[in-house]
Amino acid sequence: MLLTDITVATYWITNPDNIVIDNRSGGSEWYGFWYEIKEHPDGPSATSDICPMGLKLGEFRGNSAHSNGRFGLRIFEMVPR
Repeated sequence: MLLTDITVATYWITNPDNIVIDNRSGGSEWYGFWYEIKEHPDGPSATSDICPMGLKLGEFRGNSAHSNGRFGLRIFEMVPR
């Protein structure tokens, strides 16, 4: 199992260039919103042709997270350019 399989999130976002507006997360065992940005996709979609880590951060506003087991928002492996 991958770490993402055992530490679940209500919203698991692997591409930073998304628009995430007016969502709610409550009662997740681990995270509300989890941005897990990798250098390249892995698993069944593995390819070195896509580099999410090099994309701009999209819009994130009006969201709320409460009563989650760990964090409301977790950003993992964001590397500034």
